[in-house]
Amino acid sequence: MSKPHPYYRLNPARSIHLVGLIDQDLVSRVTPHILKLQAQSRDPITVYIDSNGGQPLAAETILNVLRMTDQDGAEPCHIITAVTTKALSAAADLLSSGDYAVAYPHSLIHYHGLRTAEPNLLTAEYSSRLAAYLRQRNDQYALELAQKIDDRFSFRFVSHLSEYVTIRSQPGKQHLSDLDCFIEFIGGKLSPEGTEIWERAKQRHSRYAQLFYTVMRKVRSSSGPRARAKLEAFAIKAIADFEVKANKDNPRWSFRGGGIERLTEDFFLFNEYVTNFSGDRLQRWSADWGKIAVPADRMAEIDAIQDEQAKKTALESEIRSILEPLTAFFAALCHALQEGENQLTATDAYWLGLIDEVIGKDDLFCQRHIEEWDNEKGKQEDQPKELPETTGTGAGPSQD
Repeated sequence: MSKPHPYYRLNPARSIHLVGLIDQDLVSRVTPHILKLQAQSRDPITVYIDSNGGQPLAAETILNVLRMTDQDGAEPCHIITAVTTKALSAAADLLSSGDYAVAYPHSLIHYHGLRTAEPNLLTAEYSSRLAAYLRQRNDQYALELAQKIDDRFSFRFVSHLSEYVTIRSQPGKQHLSDLDCFIEFIGGKLSPEGTEIWERAKQRHSRYAQLFYTVMRKVRSSSGPRARAKLEAFAIKAIADFEVKANKDNPRWSFRGGGIERLTEDFFLFNEYVTNFSGDRLQRWSADWGKIAVPADRMAEIDAIQDEQAKKTALESEIRSILEPLTAFFAALCHALQEGENQLTATDAYWLGLIDEVIGKDDLFCQRHIEEWDNEKGKQEDQPKELPETTGTGAGPSQD
């Protein structure tokens, strides 16, 4: 039996509508209404979106106003975002920024990289600086997107663990890791446009996985604590060694001939990876998904450990082996969404973790299905299906 939860339900009575261009005029129009809703109560606010996008700064301003506290230090209102027809560019980013994000089934959601209009003639020097700026900003937006949709993407991974067992039962696929199975499973759910993005993410990930594995192995093999600058210097050397090895069959390759730009990109990518894979995230994963994501036999061994600190360390070690490769693929996907023009259906956005729910698609399992289960009723026959346990091989990189 379902018991509606206000954190997962659209509420037109406490809502704002973002229609048309997202610019300073829209900020000025909706701000008084947001403040009024916040003054009335700290109940959730629904944000309906039907926009071709606009200014990223204006979208960020609206989000900041929505998340404001009050003079008594109250918690920000829970934000539910919903695309009714279309959410493009800055509007798509705002959609994914909601605490709970939904889409109507006919909606269009569109992501792309940063753009700029240059009124003046471009010189070689300025073009080079502009390209570096755009690349850096795209990397920054990819990191911000990753932080916004991390929990959704993780939920997609753990809520379909039983599917990985089915995939591994097919001839020639017994060796696949949970991550390999997840990539294959999601790939079969996407539209042609969504599949194109997924393929780009796979191509990026093939390189990311090698880079992260190589650099993290070298960083961890070093002994003793290091200041941040020394750790970064150690990482730069490891990345340089990786690039030299990766290009050993190309006699024309050099750091001067473009390699230094790749090294810089790799360095920021590595730092992004380490930032996204923080201790807080590892602990949250352990608490939220540990007993689900870790194979049942290994989880039983961990539960049998008497010392609580040793048990915590063992669980985090298992979770790390699952989370690290998933994080690498996650980073690849968020960067792929910042490349070119990426037009997605509502269902695509769901499977890619950009939204939580598609209205009317009850077959697409979401967090609401868990949270709205009325435990007080206690009727076993009405309970939603639990997230499946895994008997897989973990989410580590494939041995192919």
